[in-house]
Amino acid sequence: MFRRVVVASVVGLLVLALAWLVGSGDDERDERAAEARAAEATPEADPGQSPRPAPVRPGSITGVVRHEGRGVARARVSVKATAPLTVDTLDDGAFRIDGLPREPVFLAAASANLASGVVGPLVVEPGQTLEGIVLELGPTISLEGTVRDLVTRAPISRAVVSWSGGTTQTTEAGTFQLPAPTSQVWLEVLARGYLPRTEWLSLELARAGGRLDLALSPVSTLEGTVVEQGTPRSGVSVWAEFTEGLRRGERTAVGLTDAKGQFRLECSEGLRRLVAVTPAGVTVAGPEVRVAVGEARKDLVIELGDLGGVSGIVRRAGQPLASASLTLVNAFNEDAVASTSTLFDGRFSLQAVPVGRYLVQVRAGAFSTIVGPFDHRDDGQPWTIDVAEGQVLEGRVEPPAAGVAVRWRTGDWAGPATQTTTAADGTFRFEGVPAGALLLDAEGLEGAATATAKAGDPVVLRLARGAVVVRVVDQSGAPVADAVVLARSDETGAVRKYVLMAPDGVFQLELPRGRWVVLAEVQGRGRTAGQVVTVAGAPVEVTLSLTATNPVSGRVLDKASRQPLQGARVRAESSMGRVSVLTDARGAFTLPPQPSQVTVIVGRDGYEPQGFWLPSRPDASNLTVELAPSPNRTWQDETPRFEGVGMTLDGRTGRVIVQLVNEGSPAERAGVLAGDVIMTVDGAPAGPDLPAVVNRIRGPAGTPVRIGFERNGRAFEVVMRRKSLLITAW
Repeated sequence: MFRRVVVASVVGLLVLALAWLVGSGDDERDERAAEARAAEATPEADPGQSPRPAPVRPGSITGVVRHEGRGVARARVSVKATAPLTVDTLDDGAFRIDGLPREPVFLAAASANLASGVVGPLVVEPGQTLEGIVLELGPTISLEGTVRDLVTRAPISRAVVSWSGGTTQTTEAGTFQLPAPTSQVWLEVLARGYLPRTEWLSLELARAGGRLDLALSPVSTLEGTVVEQGTPRSGVSVWAEFTEGLRRGERTAVGLTDAKGQFRLECSEGLRRLVAVTPAGVTVAGPEVRVAVGEARKDLVIELGDLGGVSGIVRRAGQPLASASLTLVNAFNEDAVASTSTLFDGRFSLQAVPVGRYLVQVRAGAFSTIVGPFDHRDDGQPWTIDVAEGQVLEGRVEPPAAGVAVRWRTGDWAGPATQTTTAADGTFRFEGVPAGALLLDAEGLEGAATATAKAGDPVVLRLARGAVVVRVVDQSGAPVADAVVLARSDETGAVRKYVLMAPDGVFQLELPRGRWVVLAEVQGRGRTAGQVVTVAGAPVEVTLSLTATNPVSGRVLDKASRQPLQGARVRAESSMGRVSVLTDARGAFTLPPQPSQVTVIVGRDGYEPQGFWLPSRPDASNLTVELAPSPNRTWQDETPRFEGVGMTLDGRTGRVIVQLVNEGSPAERAGVLAGDVIMTVDGAPAGPDLPAVVNRIRGPAGTPVRIGFERNGRAFEVVMRRKSLLITAW
């Protein structure tokens, strides 16, 4: 189950990400077909001329659809790819699909009230034919659902719902019904004015008559220009990614800048960071913008900045390190910016790297380390990168298996993870690891494991899993079918994140054995409290409940004229996160339902902003907010940041105690847990003065800080590398 759920989710995102690589898939496929037809019509080449190369034809798949051992005629076979394909089977159930793109594809079949499971991902190379695919039809369940607006929760009529068995449309009440196999099915939902969704459903736990409640986000747009020293740059890849919440890191589809350097992206609301990748492969972080529901942000600028060459030499134990892989990591946000390899004499060079501060990851075989930070000022000064020998960490997985992914992490690491795979006997080896505790994760077909170890320890990772059945419900007890579920080990701090959708809000996870804290986040509806579960073998059940919410709506008026204000930004801040909407021509707004403890901030250029604590306003479903004119006032919907390691601290007891660990922070990577007591900072006693401790922990992004902790009477010390982090408001 774990493999099916996780692989389906990951591959579903992969298929979406491939869309920008394929571009307009139909056009490219038509061009390939035209080339093939032209080649077929070309007469034989003149023997005196150079032979014309044979055209490379797209791949093909052949197979059969069966039910109870017999071929099924006129069954529909669907191919899930960037551009979907469908064919009908012949009288004996056989089918052939031509013109396949070179990308992961999935197959499924349906006939009347029968359907097959999903087969894939399959990748067929150009010119190849993959033969012998068998799609076995079986009974289906009746899957019903409703498509709703994420903000208003109103049903969306005439939305197009496509799945492996066909296509349907929602009714005026936003409902749909489809027959689905009791295994897996892909689901695509399209509606005018909303972002499309492509999701994978895990139906093993679904009852007959299972229900889905699917929310679509109104389309927001980001438009702007990519420039280099004032000159627009064409052919630059641009996307926007979430920078807060459990969906942090999720990206929009990728767009390319046109001849004028312009781009346009569609996205949902939330805090987004623009990212650009130049044709040379260099990644540049753009501005961070908070996008309101349905907002069109224009005139955004991604400045590639001052670009200059970086060169130098890498040495290990004083000797040049040849054929090492180098990755430059932005010290501020931990993005991988550029990569190269050293030559035989250990030298390297990179062109067109933005001026800034960088960490350098160095890999050579089993050796892996991180060095820096280095300041790139485009001054022509070469870097001398001396890497320490470090130590060796060896171990094995049981039962022995090849290809098990193993990685270590610390709070000092930044950028792409350090990972290897086991040999045929289940052994693995890391070189260059730092002293101190390392947090290990292993993931393979036989199971998963987490552990804490130091270099030189005899490490045995025993692969096993236990089932955790998670039910997500809202405040009324109704199931929530669409959630991000996060599990954090209460022993090592290891994190597992699952983007899931399942009828009736019932999900099954498989986790390594041990104590885990499990919580869920639902877009536009907030997150649940964490629940502790002990995974030991027998299935464990847990119910996660969303916080009760209430509708929030109203109007924004000019205090002087009492006229409605269009384009005012209304932001809510609560345990659900931050969400913004804009007022319409009537000055009206509707926020997604909010918990009782919420702060609302209203602002607009030319007016004094106003904020209030919503519990003090009994008219939350019909607010009237008046803004006083202030002609020279500008208002930005920004989220403040700081440079540190990502811990919320409490000093009220006379000791500095970790109250909360930020998701995705260096502290989380280091395995710091809520309740840990800070004893020392860089070797000096912490003391009871909370502001002084905070000031000592914070510092420039990319620099390390060494912190000593006490947990349940046990002292330990970790090194964490500071980065830029969001300041939360709760």
